[in-house]
Amino acid sequence: MADASFSKNDPAFDALLAEALSLCAKGEGKSVDAFRTAAETAQRDGWQVLVAGLRSVGKSSFVCTLWGDPALLPTAVQDCTQTNTLIRAPNPGEADRGIFVEYLTRDEALDFAARGLAFYRLGQFLAETLGPLGPRLDEGPVEECLRSAIDATRKVFREREDLYVLHERLTDDLEELEKFFAFLESKAYRPGERAAVNWDDRREHLMGVRGEDGRKLDTGKQLAYRRVELARATERWHVAPPRVMDSPWIPTFHNARRAELIRGEAAVCDALVVLALPEAFELEEWTVQALKERPELAERTAIVFNQVDTVDAATLFARDGFAHAFRDNAKRMQKHGIPEENLFVACARLPFLEESGVTGFLAERVERMKRILAQLAGQAQGRADEIFARRLKAACDPADCGIATLRRHLEGWGGAEAAERRRRAAIQALRKVDVFDLPEEARAAWNDLRKRVGR
Repeated sequence: MADASFSKNDPAFDALLAEALSLCAKGEGKSVDAFRTAAETAQRDGWQVLVAGLRSVGKSSFVCTLWGDPALLPTAVQDCTQTNTLIRAPNPGEADRGIFVEYLTRDEALDFAARGLAFYRLGQFLAETLGPLGPRLDEGPVEECLRSAIDATRKVFREREDLYVLHERLTDDLEELEKFFAFLESKAYRPGERAAVNWDDRREHLMGVRGEDGRKLDTGKQLAYRRVELARATERWHVAPPRVMDSPWIPTFHNARRAELIRGEAAVCDALVVLALPEAFELEEWTVQALKERPELAERTAIVFNQVDTVDAATLFARDGFAHAFRDNAKRMQKHGIPEENLFVACARLPFLEESGVTGFLAERVERMKRILAQLAGQAQGRADEIFARRLKAACDPADCGIATLRRHLEGWGGAEAAERRRRAAIQALRKVDVFDLPEEARAAWNDLRKRVGR
């Protein structure tokens, strides 16, 4: 059976995957894990785009604009989204504006919290303050270690007011972990399940509870979320819209939660969109690793330099201007297999603000942004043959803002072609399974299966 014999919704292919998954159900090893991931991805309906980027690059407003709903995600000056957020069109018969929370199991949530930034900071503080007299936070059950860190830090703060003043910022980490435990013990937590919640409460589910100044008052329960799922209709796509996964920016160093969840999404996405500011740019380490593991994904990785309205028009084409940085960025991305044509420029804030129904000072801001974009577009005149100039002109066009251009590009990576790529990847992964990763009783049947798909 050759790869080309498979077509959309092919019963033979579905039967093949079912048989293979049954044979490797008790298998262990990297080759088996890779096949399971590829098989599950091949069985998924539709296509998926993962959106990533550092903080303050306008990621939430970008996703809202890409989807065509400015009220879809909360936005703020500080980092907003605290968990992976899947945006998709409603399924047939499903109501518009639906929101679902998928929870981690208790063990998964505790494990992520114990390898997270808040716990790490408390551990560092206790080690520096108490030395060998402090609690051993690397020994014993995970939950016990987490609670010991909380109790020991609270005790130090009660006994040493000077240390409390010097390390007051740690109270945010303490409160996050304390409220995390309070949520685990509440009736609202449904470990390992997926539950519908109120659409109007999505800001709290995505950002946690915030003060008027944007300060985090309670983001503890987000530590127990695997992801939040939003079902919202859109008319902005010429093909069936993708499932868009918006990932949070949380420091990956000492934060297993973001690193592992986002890597899991990168392993199964059909396209990757990385947002950056219009300046010199390097890929994050997790992205580099993801492209090493899936080198074919580089051809479907888009780098979007957002907020082009912040570029100085007077120095745009100067040696230290954005045009020069764009060319240098293109060279760096090519080393990772990302072609120059996959680099884009955008101003997602303009359509985001306009579609929000701005008035007063925000209306004045919109007009100022349009004047800035007109100046930038004028600088690009006469350079229409350059990819950068074309991308810049699209970003400066109020009818495009670089988003429509990017959307058309993404559509070329989705649809039936995406489904076919996933089927081919599943077959390739099947061929690469090491039979010694399988139970002995399944090896002969697996070799027979591999002969049927051809080597």
